[in-house]
Amino acid sequence: MDGAKPKGFALRTSAKLTQDAVVTRITSPNVVAILPGSDPKLKADYVVLSAHLDHIGITPEKPGDKPGTDRINNGALDNAAGIATMLEVARAMAEAPEKPRRSVIFLASTGEEKGLLGADYYARHPTVPAAHIVGNVDLDMPLLLYKFTDVMAFGADHSTLGPLVAKAVAPMGLTLSPDMMPEETIFVRSDHYMFVRQGVPAVFFATGFANGGDKAWPKFLGGNYHHPGDDMSQPIDWASGARFAEANWRITEAMADGDAAPMWNKGDFFGDLFAPKAVKAGR
Repeated sequence: MDGAKPKGFALRTSAKLTQDAVVTRITSPNVVAILPGSDPKLKADYVVLSAHLDHIGITPEKPGDKPGTDRINNGALDNAAGIATMLEVARAMAEAPEKPRRSVIFLASTGEEKGLLGADYYARHPTVPAAHIVGNVDLDMPLLLYKFTDVMAFGADHSTLGPLVAKAVAPMGLTLSPDMMPEETIFVRSDHYMFVRQGVPAVFFATGFANGGDKAWPKFLGGNYHHPGDDMSQPIDWASGARFAEANWRITEAMADGDAAPMWNKGDFFGDLFAPKAVKAGR
């Protein structure tokens, strides 16, 4: 019959589904150091310079691999270079005769490659009062393969950290460029974003696209990134490494010594979402 529909009926049967799960507890610590500030009032506030200390381990063996094939992902630029930069800034600030006005937290976080886990834990369970963490600059994968003449601070347009970074590096002849990889949505993909989620203005600081960076970045991301080739055999420009460390020292000093703490820009999406009651800066 046209339009007829089959009539349903109950089945005299049952089904049972089971699933097994194996849980393994793994411990991987963050490493944190604090340089106390020198100002009687401002030392109660903290700025954070962070970098992640983990990488992705050993690449599984593939069919056809020759004996002795290098499968170790050393992570020289992602992110040993970031950790080395942070340590050099910490050394310079600790040895300086004049200490910063605000206190500085140096955070080497774990589990970034597994989902920003270490930074997330620290941002939610800091070793200082959470309300007194006023700003964060994160160092993740500085590309030190060319003589950079500009820098990028992903997220710079969301807070007063943008103008602060630009002013801090200007004496070095460096310019602050806009995000040249917007399609990568980098602002929400590294450790600094865990501080953003707690209402803290933050940026991800990296070398820029000028003077060869426009070729170096795509080449690295399409080649040695997350690959055993990210090792010390790369043509690392050590002078650029020192220059990058100086830039971060200047930025951290500026955050720590400024009369005003970093602020979200008025009307900014992230500031309104994660720090709705915080005082905002007019554009």
